[in-house]
Formats: sequence, structure tokens, C-alpha cells
Amino acid sequence: MKEKFDLVKLLNILKKNIKLLLILPAICLVVSAALTFFVMPDKYTASTQILVNMKKSSSDLAFQNVQSSLQSVNTYTEIIKSPRILDKVSREFDGQYSTAELNSFLKVTNQTNSQIITVSVTTGNKSESDKIVNKISKVFAHDMPKIMSVDNVTILSSAHDNAVKVSPIVSVNLVISIIVGIVLAILIIFLKELLDKRIKTEEDVESQLGLPILGSIQKF
Repeated sequence: MKEKFDLVKLLNILKKNIKLLLILPAICLVVSAALTFFVMPDKYTASTQILVNMKKSSSDLAFQNVQSSLQSVNTYTEIIKSPRILDKVSREFDGQYSTAELNSFLKVTNQTNSQIITVSVTTGNKSESDKIVNKISKVFAHDMPKIMSVDNVTILSSAHDNAVKVSPIVSVNLVISIIVGIVLAILIIFLKELLDKRIKTEEDVESQLGLPILGSIQKF
């Protein structure tokens, strides 16, 4: 019974502050929308896929070649991000992007037990993301045989006007802002209730003063 009473009291508190519960999330929504559409820069990611094969020797078995290639994938990903590759890419862009900038744009990943490397570049310009990731892949494919004993480097897929917008994600930002607004409103409401020591009901007299209720005067 007490739990039911507490729930009713809780709902009454929220109902009494319904304006705050509506206004604060609305304010957060408007602020988030303004930041998303007018302040936060757009980011576009373009990707390519690369396959690197080790050089074969007459004594090697196909399985051993594959295993060796798999074990070397982590090395290849580090080489792609190395100054040896990115310095050359920077020069081919006539210094438009420094090596450090290119490295900040770049992300190199690979799936477990796969020889395929995914090279991704994220910038604020859709076409530039395409150009940079394609250039990095081409430079790597050209220079890799000189760096390590690899048979060939194959670019499985290039970026051709297929960069995708990765941020800001409008729907996610707006939903998060509403949730944040509701949480803030609830926190403010209950903080206000906790700090409010005024006696407003008969129950407050009993719980706060420990006095019995002898009678009450109705409001007219």
C-alpha cells in the first residue's frame, strides 16, 4: 500500500511540474538542432580495400603462404600509416596536406583471419576523402613490393564518389538531446522537492513534525 502511495505521490510531483518536463527537453532539442545544423562540421568517410600476397617460393605450400600473409597484415597496416607512405602522398598533393594531417584522416583496419585491409579516410570534404584514400592506396600498392617481399598488392575496391557522411548524425543527436532534457528536468524537479522544507500536506505534518492530525480546514 505504501509503495502505491509513493508512486501516486511521485506521479503527482511530476504532474505538478509538467511544464518543466516539456520545456526543458524542447530547449535541449532546439539547442542540439542548432549545433547539429549550423555549428558541427560535416565529416565524410571514403574507403578502399587492399589485398597483399606474399612472394611464393617453390617449397612453400599454399596454406603456409596464406598463414604468412595473415601474420603480416598488422605489419602492412603500420606501413600504410608510416611516413614512408604518407610523406610521398603529401608530396603528390603538393604539400596541401602534411604527413601529420594525413595520418589524422587515416584509419586502417582488417577483419580477423583475413588478408584484406580496409583503408578509410575521413575529412570535411566528400571528394577530398575519395582522392586522399585512393592516393594512399596507390602509393602503398606501388611501394610495398620494394619494402617487403610481397608478390603483388591488389586494390580490390577504390573510392569513386562513394564517401559517406559519418557525422553529425542528426537523428541520434536529436534523440540524445531529448533524453538529456528529460533527465535534467527530473533531476531538477526532485532536487527542488528535496530542498523544499515547507509543510504542504497532512502527511508532511506527521512525517516531518511527528504530530498527530486532529482536524483539517477545507479550502473554500
